[in-house]
Amino acid sequence: MRTAAAILLAALAAPALAGDTAQREILGFSPDGSYFAFEEFGVQDGSGFPYSNIFFIETATDTWLPETPIRVRTDDEAALLADTRFEAREQAQPLLAQHGVAPSHDLVVSNPPTELSADPHLVRFLPRAVFPPVDEEWTVAIEERELPARNCPEGETYRGFRLTLTGADGTARVLNDDSTIPDSRACPLGYAVADVLTFYPEGANVGAPPPDAPRPVLAVLISVVSVGFEGPNRRFLAVVTRL
Repeated sequence: MRTAAAILLAALAAPALAGDTAQREILGFSPDGSYFAFEEFGVQDGSGFPYSNIFFIETATDTWLPETPIRVRTDDEAALLADTRFEAREQAQPLLAQHGVAPSHDLVVSNPPTELSADPHLVRFLPRAVFPPVDEEWTVAIEERELPARNCPEGETYRGFRLTLTGADGTARVLNDDSTIPDSRACPLGYAVADVLTFYPEGANVGAPPPDAPRPVLAVLISVVSVGFEGPNRRFLAVVTRL
């Protein structure tokens, strides 16, 4: 069975028929951890049009804010990606300012698509960069499953995923469990853990804090490899929860 990493590496190995491999920038969290934002950006295969998509996620519900994502595409293959990204950031600035989103997080896992030594479906990590470590380890695991996908080309196997967060005591929490494939995923072929980020609001801690204390936030960025025009494309989705 081909994994997301194998599909993407195959595309990278054939530049004459390469898909669109999006990049990402973490924009950060609001001061209380209620909101998380990130940008995915790149140049479309086939058209050569630059694009930038900025996502705002409410961490309590793991849902997009109304009227987001902010999506900007410049339909000119001679246009600069930097200009398209600037336009998207200008449109996102009111929301960034309203919620005080800033890059004050810990990047605790990062697996670029070129990484060969890491398991793209299983990561173990500590939730903070504290030395010596004072936290217990956590595990994030992806299990792919075959599912039907609407309006997708025949001859491919499409997949959803189950995402599980497990603490050091072995207690597992299911963060995502697809029974259908959302249309927004654009015919997904596979998944991989791209990044894991944590954010500790002021006064937050892991464990059993007072009921009114803020809880740390965990954001898992998932690489989604999907059918593209000239080859497999990579996009991102985020799954967010409180620790």
